Parts: sequence; C-alpha cells; structure tokens
Amino acid sequence: MKDMDKRRILFEVALGNIPPDIIIKNGVAFNVFTREFIEEQSILIKDGMIAFIGPDQGFKEGDSTEIIDAEGMVILPGLIEGHTHILNKVGLEELIRYVIPTGVTTIVTETQDYGVVCGKKSIEHIAKTFEEQPIRIYYTLPTFCGLTSSIEANAFSPEELQIFLGDPKCLGIGEVYWGNLFFGDNRVKRLREVISMALKLGKRVEGHSAGAQGRKLQAYTSLGISSCHEPITENEVIERLRLGYLVMIREGSVRRELEEVKGIFSKKIDFRRLSLTTDGIDPDMVIENNFLNGGVKKALKLGIPPGIVYQMVTINVAEHFYLDNLIGSLSPGKMADLLIIPSPDEFSPKLIMCGGRIIFRDGKNLVEPKSVSFPDFMLNSVKVGNFEITPFPRSGKIRVVELVTRLVTKESIVDIENPEDSRDIVMAIAMDRIGNGGLFMGLLKGFGLRRGAIGTTISWDTTDMIIVGCDVSSIRTAIERLKEIRGGYVYAIGEEIISEFSAPLCGFQSLRPARTIKEEVKKLEDLLKANGVDWEKPLLTLDTLGTPAIPHLRISHDGYVRLRDGQILPLKA
Repeated sequence: MKDMDKRRILFEVALGNIPPDIIIKNGVAFNVFTREFIEEQSILIKDGMIAFIGPDQGFKEGDSTEIIDAEGMVILPGLIEGHTHILNKVGLEELIRYVIPTGVTTIVTETQDYGVVCGKKSIEHIAKTFEEQPIRIYYTLPTFCGLTSSIEANAFSPEELQIFLGDPKCLGIGEVYWGNLFFGDNRVKRLREVISMALKLGKRVEGHSAGAQGRKLQAYTSLGISSCHEPITENEVIERLRLGYLVMIREGSVRRELEEVKGIFSKKIDFRRLSLTTDGIDPDMVIENNFLNGGVKKALKLGIPPGIVYQMVTINVAEHFYLDNLIGSLSPGKMADLLIIPSPDEFSPKLIMCGGRIIFRDGKNLVEPKSVSFPDFMLNSVKVGNFEITPFPRSGKIRVVELVTRLVTKESIVDIENPEDSRDIVMAIAMDRIGNGGLFMGLLKGFGLRRGAIGTTISWDTTDMIIVGCDVSSIRTAIERLKEIRGGYVYAIGEEIISEFSAPLCGFQSLRPARTIKEEVKKLEDLLKANGVDWEKPLLTLDTLGTPAIPHLRISHDGYVRLRDGQILPLKA
C-alpha cells in the first residue's frame, strides 16, 4: 500500500468513519513537543500508525478492534538509541531478544569494524539482516578512519558510497575522528569528499571530538559535523551545544558520563539538543537488560525531570536524524512505536509496541527476532600467513606505549637496560589479519601481564590482530589459535591454550548465546587478573590499542602512530 493511501485511511479513522485496529484507552500520554503528561488520553492505531490521540470521543469499534486499557499509566513514544555498536561479541538475534523488554524500539548503529575488515559486501549483508526485525534498526556508514592509510584498504569508492547513502535505512556517515582531519595527507581529502557527499544527499555526519576544543573544534564543526558522544565535562557539553551539536551523553559499558555532567540540567538552557546513548555495550549489559533504559533510570534517579529525560531518548534523536516524520512522538501520522510505564518516575515497561505490533507484554517477549545467517567470507576473515617475531630488545633507548589509564596512553622513551625503566614492559604485536601482510613489534608498559600472551581480533577500527605477551612462544601460540578459531580472544602460556573466546563473524562477533559469551569473557578476564593484569575490563584495553579514537600513542602493523600529528614511529627512539 502506498504511503498516501495509508494516510487517507488514517484520515478516515480520525474522523470516525473507519474503525481502528487498536484503541488504547485511559492513558496519561507524554507529549514530546510540550513536555506535558496529559491525562485521560486515547490512541487510535491503524495499519501500524497513529490516527488519533486525545480524549475519548466514543470511537467506532470494529469486530476485530483490540482494546487496551492503560489504567492511568503513562504512554511514551518508543525509545530511540541514537549511537551504539551493536555488532560486538553478541549476535544480532540474541541482542534483539534482550533489547525488546527495555522499551527501545529504534536503534542507530555504527558499522565501522565490519566495513574495515570485510568491506562493502559485509555492510550490504549486515543491512539486510536488519530488515523485518521486530524493532527498527538503522545504520551509519564506516568512515574507514584508520591509524594509517594501509588500514583503509576497503574504503568505499564515491560510486559505492552514493549507493549506500541512497538506502533509507542508512542515516549517514558514522563517527568521524576529528584528529584524522588534521593529518594533512590523502586520507584527509578522501574523508572530506565522503562528508561532502553525505551532506549533499541530506544525510548526517556523526562526530567524535574527544579532546578537541577552541579553534580546532570549530574548524572540525565547519566541515558539517553535527553530533558528538564524547563530551565528559559540563564545559565540553556546553561548548558543543553552543555550536549546534546534538550532544549524546553516554551511559554504556565503556564510558558513563551522566553523573559527571548532571549539573548541566540545572542551567537555564534549552535541552532539545541533548540525548542519552550507550555507545558501547558488553555482554553483561545485554544480559541484565541494561541497554538505553539503564541511562533513563539513572537520569531519573539523579533527579533530572522526567519530561526532559524522555525528550532526550525520543524526539531529540528523531529530529537529529530527520526521522521525526515517522517516529519520536505520539502524534497522528507517526508509526505506533510506544510503551506503557506505571508513572513518569517509574520506568518499568508493561507493554511495548513497535509499528502497531505488541512485542512485549507483562514481562514476556511476544515476538522472536528474524533468523539471520552469514556468508563464508564474513566467517573466515582471519588470514594469517608465515610470520617472524623480532626478539625482545635488550639494549638501547626504546619507544613504548605507556598506559596512563586503562584506555589512554602516552609515548615514553625508556632505557631498556635500566631495571626501573624496563619494569612492567611486555611485547605488543600488531599484525595485519586480512591477508595484506605486515607485522610490527612494539612494547607496552603498565599492562601488568606476568605470564603468557593474550591476543585479540576484536580490535577497534583496524585490520590488525593485536597480541600482548611476555615471550615469543606464547605469542606465536596465541596467533596460531586465533587463526584456527577464526577470531576472538586467546590466552596462551607457552604452547598451551589456557582460555579462549571464539568470535568467527568478521573476527568480532560470536554466534553463541549471550550467557555463554559472558561466562567465557569473564573467565578470560579473571585469568588475566590472576596473572597480573589488575585492570577493570582488561580486554577492552587490548581492543583499543589500535584505534585512533583514544589518545595518545597507538600501534599498527606499520609501527607506532602518534595521534597529535599522525606520525608513524619506529621502536627505537
């Protein structure tokens, strides 16, 4: 049925000439435009869309019209997650099962890692798996912003990019790391062309401005960047709001900034350019049903007015992505995405509907995700040939990646013969894993590993497998086993595999139940802790060693990369 034909039917339903499919009565409807909770409201739904919302006017009922009594509870639009990475460790079907009870009916996800490793065909396939699912899933395209040009091998041609941007489910370009636009090489030209094409086609360009300020932030903004999920202080939030950004406050598994920036809500400013997001999610969050709803509950607990909280996860996000003609509000002509909760302060969904279909009711999912499968090329992305590992250096001044926090690093020069300098230094290998060759051995200080080697292919924004180890034998064992299990994590000591986690889908995602994933990841992290790595989420530290998203010194198969100037640096100082 054509869109206007549907709307003509809605027109007649609103007038009382055609009976609706569903009538929700006796609700307190939240109006996202006025921030009102309006009592004694009814909602008429036809063909998955809202035809009418307002006081009961003795509506015409058909033989098959379903009546839902909201019993004075609050009706909200379905929540919209505007920035996350759902394709990480936990499979799509498993994720959807756990997300449904949270009240999230729309997700916007990044696809960077899959594109970098497996190219455009993987994005095409992933986009197809999003179709006909019980919740809406949109995506943004990868920027292929790597540490070095060799990591950008799978970047789209202009023709390919235009085809993807023509997909209604593609909302634009994913997070653009601001530092990559200041390197001054051919990558900058390509990236600016990507941004320009997206803007010309009316799509968004998502930002990642961690650490940018003043003139550089404004220069970055001038290129067309319109959102950022990286502000971690009130001042950073304000600075970006004043530049017109949609500022996404994170409450996820990697970063949680809501409490740090809560003071922003006491200021006399407009909050319509603020949203909540998860950014990153891990198996623990998935299993605990602690998706975007976790941020909502925390915001309410912190005393942020409910009306502001619910705007942040509905209309604010919908307007940013030009989706407010379809979702984000309870108003005529919009999709019937909604949830019913006991009161404004008690976020505990009792009923959830997406497109007029009830997907959750009274504590139970009423739908199953559509089954998905993947082609062989996405399940066999770890292509490692013969390799040689340089022995640990024994003399001279050496450059090392030193951990400042579990994620942030700095460049340090150490005298390897000085016992104090060389304390807690292990080898760090970055090895191309998609068949192009290339291996670099650097050093990592402050990780704490005392025995063996831990390797990962779940490395952000890179084609590299990264292995951190105390000896060559353990490193070699970890590499060979990662190849055999087609990606994931491996912890080895000598020639023995101590523990592993298999993630064969592009080397990032498991195909097993979420609870199994959680148990295996926890076992690995407990073993690392027992062997000296006393960090929270040590695997995340490992996964981020090759990304340009976090300062200051990173590692690639071409060498160290200093983020402030993009310089590739050797081991020897």
